[in-house]
Amino acid sequence: MTGWELALGLRLTFTGGREGWIRLLTMVGGVAAGVVLLLAVGGVLPAVVERIGKNAARAVVPTADAGTRTEGVRAALSVGFWRGREIRVLRVEIVGPAVAPPLGVPRTPRAGEMFVSPALATAMAGTHGAELAPRLPERTVGTVTPAGLVGPEEMYAVAGPPPGGLVGPPGIESGLSRAFERPAQQSLFASQGVHVDGTGMGQEANATGTLLVVVALAGVGLVVPLLVLIGTSVRLSQASRERRASAMRLVGATAGQLRMLGAVEAAVVGVLGVLAGIALFFLLRAPVAALLPIPDGLYPQDVAPPPAVAMAVLVGVPALAALTGTLALRRAVASPLGVRRQAKPARAGAFRLLPLGLGLAMLVGAYADRRAVLAGAWHGRALLLGGAVLCLVGLAVGAAALARVTGLAVARWGPGLASQLAGRRLIADPAGAARAVTGTALVVVLLGWVVALLPVLDQIAADGDDGLAGALRPHTVVVTLAADARVEPVVETLRAVDGVAQVAAVRHLGLLPPGVRPTDCCSDGTARIGEQNVRAVIADCDDLGRILRAPLPGCRPNTVHYLTGSYFPSSTITAAGRLQPVIEPDRPPAGPILDVPAELPAVTLPDAFTNRTDGLLLAGDLLVPPTLLPADLPDEWFPNLLVATDGRAETLEAVRARLGAQQTPFPPLTAEEAVVLARSTSDGYTRAALLMTIAVVLAGGLSLAVTTADGIRERHRAHSALTAMGTPARVLRHSALLYTALPLALTIGFAVLVTAASSWLLVGLSASTGVAPPPLPWDGYAAIGATTLVACLLATAATLPFVRAVTRPEALRIE
Repeated sequence: MTGWELALGLRLTFTGGREGWIRLLTMVGGVAAGVVLLLAVGGVLPAVVERIGKNAARAVVPTADAGTRTEGVRAALSVGFWRGREIRVLRVEIVGPAVAPPLGVPRTPRAGEMFVSPALATAMAGTHGAELAPRLPERTVGTVTPAGLVGPEEMYAVAGPPPGGLVGPPGIESGLSRAFERPAQQSLFASQGVHVDGTGMGQEANATGTLLVVVALAGVGLVVPLLVLIGTSVRLSQASRERRASAMRLVGATAGQLRMLGAVEAAVVGVLGVLAGIALFFLLRAPVAALLPIPDGLYPQDVAPPPAVAMAVLVGVPALAALTGTLALRRAVASPLGVRRQAKPARAGAFRLLPLGLGLAMLVGAYADRRAVLAGAWHGRALLLGGAVLCLVGLAVGAAALARVTGLAVARWGPGLASQLAGRRLIADPAGAARAVTGTALVVVLLGWVVALLPVLDQIAADGDDGLAGALRPHTVVVTLAADARVEPVVETLRAVDGVAQVAAVRHLGLLPPGVRPTDCCSDGTARIGEQNVRAVIADCDDLGRILRAPLPGCRPNTVHYLTGSYFPSSTITAAGRLQPVIEPDRPPAGPILDVPAELPAVTLPDAFTNRTDGLLLAGDLLVPPTLLPADLPDEWFPNLLVATDGRAETLEAVRARLGAQQTPFPPLTAEEAVVLARSTSDGYTRAALLMTIAVVLAGGLSLAVTTADGIRERHRAHSALTAMGTPARVLRHSALLYTALPLALTIGFAVLVTAASSWLLVGLSASTGVAPPPLPWDGYAAIGATTLVACLLATAATLPFVRAVTRPEALRIE
């Protein structure tokens, strides 16, 4: 490139009068909008990783010598609810010399001390702060800094329990570890146990392979339409630039010089768009982060694309713009008699659909080897992301063929002059029509993927809590006490709370026939009492009936019942005749005798009570009324309390406050709160993804409107000539609308079919093992297609008044 070429390119970019400046600002604005959204998309995944990393750094990483260490640290993270908000408390105990404290605090708190986040400090000092005092009895000595918080609204504390007062997860050795350590980057998405309200047992906070699949697909689906937006912005006023290039070619400029001038002009637009986009990104990052509906908020500084991504945007956008500007002039030619555009455009044939077919084939390959995809194997990810990219690129490339098919059909069968004008123009320039509708079609595919994959995330997030909410009466608090807790005093305390309607106690006992010593299980698979205890669920039928939405059919007071789904046949239990509680493992039973009747009435408990992991377990072999066995017998599992409330926030928090001094291995939550807690993270990211998608949709609609208006302006000479020959402006407006609407409708319909085919593969790929994938949301596809079509038609209709403005007779003058 010579100096005069650069200087001439800059002069052509910044000259042209008022119309030239409007064109330049429009092009730079379009590129800047694309850059802002590219940087935002590039910063979302690092922000998610940063949040997960901060959560992971609150745990101590077990070491091989954890069970034998005499010095080190142990910790338990408690996650509970307070007035509809999550509250997390990390209790830390140090044995021996001090170790590095958790993130965000200057030192490890001593016994009776705690550091709190600004949001938690505000809540404790607020109107209802007294409700938190029994749950957080430690003295506040400092504030947790943003380095230890996932967001500015997180309610979080780091507390020091009294010596020996830290109770680890039941059934898990709480040995000492070396220090708090943030896991390596590749293990941040591993399943992590989170100990909940009090001292806790684990609620799984899983970021599964499915979430990674969705995040990756969302990134691909957002980036490709943005690149189309940038390319479309650079190609604005293309006809004028082609005529200018042809005129320069006519006076002696070489083809290489013209390509270089086009590259310089487009690269300048790209550089200006990148600079404006970076400025807008940093200007809008803080207010937009404050508006995103992500749990606990989002720190703006966390939304920062990695250096490699930022460099790719800084270098790639101007390079893409320069390449687009160079290719845009390939059709400009000169004739001895004047300047004209290439008369015979390249044929848009069916070969343009080959990338789409290859993309679908790669998704089929990913579906066939879905274990490799979920395991993170490189070839699985290549098939998945490569197939998704090729589907989007193939749809963009194939849009010209669809536009040409539309033009042929309209030109042959379309009624009226407007249809003929639109059809002939589509045949002459299908690529121009395709550029106007491609971004919209890609957005349809992206939205279709989101709608199809959301039910898969819901299946993972809910994890059975929806079933519990359907079995219990609304606003029933599920409480799990420590195994050695005395149940009756707690029941009486909770019954005294204003707004509590009923408290049902559930305990679990192991039973064996007198004199039978527990033996090893199991010799031949036959169910034998002794090789396994008879598990008795101790609960009152009347109390359960007042807690459940529907009473248990056939459940009678003061009667021993056989639980369907028992490990033992009913005849095996009745044959034993008499059973005694197992007081100590590996020793014969002792204590009061339970006489088993010869005939046991059967009762079926709701499925939501069986095979759960949150502490509530109403599964066993017998349902025994509490009047038949003393309350002071040791519980085989953990005593459960089901507390029916009136649903008022004051009542729920009073129940939790009364339990504040209790060791609760599981959170005292209502089933409705458990659903919210399980879905809070995925729902927040889903809402943020939907907002990002809406931004891309708006950008696509703006791009379509600007492209349509620019096309009308570029054709002002042809429109003026038709007007001079007597063609009504109304016909020209209808022609402009049909030119956009017809290929748009066909392309959106084709995009819906591509979305359905690819979504079927992606849903089958992402669904949990053993879980039937949800059906395709055809109603959602129809709503997306119809809404997008209407929105784009409204955006196009808004540009139709420009038709009259460009049909004035003076537009026929020789330029």
